[in-house]
Amino acid sequence: MICPNCRESVGRRERHGHRCSRCGRTFALDPKSEPGRLHDLKFRELVAKGTGGRLRITVEQLYWLNERRLHGFPGPKAHRGHLVIGTVVTAGALAAGSFALGADGQVWLFAAGLGAVVAVREFHTAWRLRAGAPFRPRLSEIRFQYQVIDRWREVYGGLPTGLIEHPPAGPTGGAVEARAVVLCEVPAVAGFLHANNFAERHRVLLADELAQVPAALPVAVLRDLSLSALARTLVIRSALPGRRVVDCGLAPRAVLEPARAVRLRDPSRPRLPAALAAAPGWQRLTDREREWLTAGFRSPLITVPPPKLLALAEKAVERAVAARARTVETAAETRRRAKRIGFLTWPEAARTRPADGAR
Repeated sequence: MICPNCRESVGRRERHGHRCSRCGRTFALDPKSEPGRLHDLKFRELVAKGTGGRLRITVEQLYWLNERRLHGFPGPKAHRGHLVIGTVVTAGALAAGSFALGADGQVWLFAAGLGAVVAVREFHTAWRLRAGAPFRPRLSEIRFQYQVIDRWREVYGGLPTGLIEHPPAGPTGGAVEARAVVLCEVPAVAGFLHANNFAERHRVLLADELAQVPAALPVAVLRDLSLSALARTLVIRSALPGRRVVDCGLAPRAVLEPARAVRLRDPSRPRLPAALAAAPGWQRLTDREREWLTAGFRSPLITVPPPKLLALAEKAVERAVAARARTVETAAETRRRAKRIGFLTWPEAARTRPADGAR
C-alpha cells in the first residue's frame, strides 16, 4: 500500500503495527487487516467522492459508498464470464483427477484439488452476480463504526472535512415562509438533509415525524422502498385528510432495472398489509414489481449515493410545490367560473322610495 504520510509504497512486512518503516509515522487503516479493504488514501478518496466538494455526508452514507465499491456492480458479461471460467476449470479439474487416479501422481491430484477450489469460487461469484440477486453487504455497520471510523478518529483526532457522525435532528425551516413540507421519517436521510441546510435553501419545512407537519401546506414524503414503507405512506395520507400528499420515495421501477441499485432481501417473507393490497397505487404496479416486494426485497433510501439522493429530494420539493400551484389555480378557476354564473354575486339591497315630501 501507499503510505499516506510519505507516499512511499510499503509492503505488508514494512508496516507492522500500523507504522510505516520508511517514515516511522502511524497511519489509521491497513487494507489487509482492517475490514472494508480501506487504507487512508482510499478512505479520503471515498469521502471526497461522496461530498463532491460541496456536501456534508454521514458515516452511514460512507458505509454504503464503501459497500457499493466492494460489490462492484458488474454487468451481465461478468456473470457469464465467471460461469465460463468455472466450467472450464471444472473440466480441467476432472481431467486432472482422472489422470491422477490412473497414474497415481500427487502433482496431478494437487492440481485437481486446486482446480476444484477455483471452480467453486467462480461458480459462487457467478451466482452472486446473477441478474436480480440480492445485495449482500461485506461488513456490518457496527463493525465499520468501531473498526474504521473510531480507528480513524483515534489516529487523526477527527473525521475528514465533509464527513459527520451525528447530524442534527428535528424540524427545520420556517424563517422564510415555507412553500411545502418534506416529511422524511428515515433518520439517516433526514440528518443528511439537515446537515446540508436543505430546508433553508429550498424554502421548505423539513420534518422527520408526522407530528411535526403543520396545516395547510402540501407534503412530499421521502421513504424507503419496502412493503412497510409503502403501507406507512397510506397511514400518512389518512392522517392528513384533504391535503396534497405526494409520494416521492423510491419507485420499484427505479430499483428493479438499474444495475447499480442496492436490492436487499429480508430472510422472512413479509406479509402484505390489507390496506396496501387494496390501494390504487399498489394495483398500478406490475405483477413483477408486486412479486418482488412480497418476496421480501427492499431498497433503503440511504443507499442512494449522496448527490443522487439530494437530487431526489429536490425533485420532491418541485413536485410538492407544483401540487400546491395546481390546487391554488384550480380554486381560482372555480371562483371565476362561479362568478360568471352568478354564484358569487352578492344581492344588492333594494332601493327604498323616498318619504313623502322628500326630494
